[in-house]
Amino acid sequence: MVKLRKELPDLLPKTSKLNNREIELNRMLTGQDIIFFSDDWGRYPSTTQHIAKILSKHNRILWIGSLGLRKPQLNFKDFLRVVEKLKKIFNRPEKSLLHERVFFSNPLIIPFHDNAILRKLNNFIINYVVKSRIKKLNFQKPILFTSSPVVADLIGNLNERISVYLCLDDYTLFKGAFNSLLELENKILAKADVVFSVSDSLLKSRVPKSGRNYFLPQGVDLNHFHYVNNLVKPKDSFKSSVIGFFGLISNWVDIDLIIKCAKTYPQYSFLIIGKAEQNIDKLIQLPNLEYLGEIPYKELPAYAKIFDVGLIPFKVNDLTIAVNPIKLIEYFALGIPVLSTNLPEVKKFRDLVLVANSDEEFVKFLPLAVGDNKIDRNELRISKAKDYSWDSIAEHVSQKVDCLIKE
Repeated sequence: MVKLRKELPDLLPKTSKLNNREIELNRMLTGQDIIFFSDDWGRYPSTTQHIAKILSKHNRILWIGSLGLRKPQLNFKDFLRVVEKLKKIFNRPEKSLLHERVFFSNPLIIPFHDNAILRKLNNFIINYVVKSRIKKLNFQKPILFTSSPVVADLIGNLNERISVYLCLDDYTLFKGAFNSLLELENKILAKADVVFSVSDSLLKSRVPKSGRNYFLPQGVDLNHFHYVNNLVKPKDSFKSSVIGFFGLISNWVDIDLIIKCAKTYPQYSFLIIGKAEQNIDKLIQLPNLEYLGEIPYKELPAYAKIFDVGLIPFKVNDLTIAVNPIKLIEYFALGIPVLSTNLPEVKKFRDLVLVANSDEEFVKFLPLAVGDNKIDRNELRISKAKDYSWDSIAEHVSQKVDCLIKE
């Protein structure tokens, strides 16, 4: 296979489907001070970051990162993560390069949330840092968004106008997750004014005491994924159809399933993009597969644009049943067919996606997915992606929050 050069730059329920007509009826939050407790900004393009970027156009944002959701291990990878976090803590940017209204803070906390004493110490540190930033920035009655359960004890103590919990995964099932996460998440559900969940599974299992519980679709940056330049190396450099995957290769990605596909169809070229968090030695040894590793998000569409099929080869278990993969809508925005394992949130788009009920069916469906790469079908996928822009998602969240503020 010709090697790429890395240096080159059923539908959703009507109640949760977003389209342009509905957006006209929605209202974007404006002129608010908003605090986000979430992941490390810029490390991976998360749902929370996408929403925050949209809201930052009309509001001031204080982003609190480096909170941690899993226990650190004694290995080189986690050592590098500690170094990365320390750099963020001691080299704190005052503002984002994206907008002048985004401010950052990464409190120096001890990532052992199962210890009650250390958890109290962490809460004290976060509380002190956030209140200091609120005072310095002159934030008035902020809106509090959190996707991290570890700040449960802080809700209600920051003079916030309202509190919003973004439930993006079942964190309790993550490998190495803290034992206290379930207790902390239950505290958030008891305190939060409103909860947004990305899957029906989470919508049913994470019900807040307030009763305000809404579905949160995953979105896509349409300009980023649809309007991209082609690679310097053209698609015809490959011998045949390109079967692709991009994203974090964590333990829920079925490496063996990808291997089965590559071995069954040696005539296809497989292109895998993303950071590996599991052993992929057997994968990268395949003659018709190329592994590019992690590439910058801004360059990702230029590579993914050559996919003939996008794969979602997730293992089906309690964790992934609650997952709503962002890459599904991103594949749609690229205008390519999608082949997925049997994930509930993917099945909502079954008219545009091939969903396999078993490994054997997944392998069998791959040529069908290749054959589904037709102009009219791909235009339908692009049209569907337009219904789920991040602007639409942020608009959806804004409407619910704005109504709550007025109440």
